[in-house]
Amino acid sequence: MNDSENLSKLLGHLPPAVFREFMVAEFGLAMPELDKKQGKQEQRVVMEPVLSSLAVGARRKIEELAERIVLLSDGSGQDVIEGISLDLTDGDAKAALACIPNQYQRALWLYVHAPTLFEEALNARQADVFRQSVSCYSGYVAPKALTVLEDAPARQAFHQAVAEQLGCAVEAVAVQVFKRLRPDTVTGDEVDLYQVSVHHNRPPELIDRVQASELVPQEVIRAVLSHITYEPANGHLEVLSKDTDGREALARIMADSLLHSPITGDKIALKQYDYQSLAGPRHFDIAGEDVAYVKVLELGVTKPSFRSLVVKISARDAEDIYTAAKSIVAPSFDFRHHHLTNAKLSIRIKKVGSERARTLNVVLRDENKCNIKTKREKDRALCDRLLTKWNLVREVGGDAAPAIYKIAA
Repeated sequence: MNDSENLSKLLGHLPPAVFREFMVAEFGLAMPELDKKQGKQEQRVVMEPVLSSLAVGARRKIEELAERIVLLSDGSGQDVIEGISLDLTDGDAKAALACIPNQYQRALWLYVHAPTLFEEALNARQADVFRQSVSCYSGYVAPKALTVLEDAPARQAFHQAVAEQLGCAVEAVAVQVFKRLRPDTVTGDEVDLYQVSVHHNRPPELIDRVQASELVPQEVIRAVLSHITYEPANGHLEVLSKDTDGREALARIMADSLLHSPITGDKIALKQYDYQSLAGPRHFDIAGEDVAYVKVLELGVTKPSFRSLVVKISARDAEDIYTAAKSIVAPSFDFRHHHLTNAKLSIRIKKVGSERARTLNVVLRDENKCNIKTKREKDRALCDRLLTKWNLVREVGGDAAPAIYKIAA
């Protein structure tokens, strides 16, 4: 199955019985019964021929779903699921998800038992991938409070212009326009966000498949996705696409066809996470916030000699991390004498209304990475506002700015 990397991952990482049940229930495959006396590897061996014998089109359909599940199985994906699981209202469902040790199985469980939350988690994970790569994102300044035209002529003009820009026939481009609400970063109030999703077909490519014990070429056409978002409240027009050279063109087509307003090409200020100030004890202003406490749980440092040190404490530790480090390393040790490579904050949120008390862990690492982009939108907006309030994030201008951004796609 050299054309089905993600399907192979599911086969290799899911418990065989779980994988078999999913293939039968979701795709109606005639999978062989498993011998419980056999080991996991032996059980997987008897299922693989069924998958290999499928037509390329059928296997590609399974591979596309497998890719979505695998995307939520890595570290960032599991961060998303952890946050999304707070929206599970059924206590039994929460308990069932919490007791699954296998990350692939947790992602599969969410797809099967909570498909709406699965889609939200996937959107958050994909947005995180885009935000953390300058090769995927560009943001532009547009006028505020514009009306997004959704009538047939406007959509047709947009569709035609996008097809010409991408060099595709109109029939090879699919356009969808959505309107949803998202929490405002500053106030927390819900504001409108318009999202235009553009799928277009790439040129055909050849892949190998096995037929009658021989490798034969099979033509496959893959679709590529780009997102364009417009937020009337602040005029932000953002493009998430791996086509670096074509992002500004897509933004201008959106502005011309669906907003009927030109854009200047000015870039949106990007966000720079600055956590070096956590090297010394500091005060976190929580006045007026539904926050019980904030504590630094982890700090990592590095030296020019390529040596590194990570100090961790528990949220229940009576001492702060600076005092604990002196007792662990040396009485003279001071984080301020070193360059921080990562930090972890624990933010304890109070119980408010129907929302139960919970803890949000914010991880800052490397040059400009932060895990708040993987959280559900409500928590992401709250963390973004708190980090700004505590001077741990600032806006910077210019194309050379690191690529962590404000708005979900």
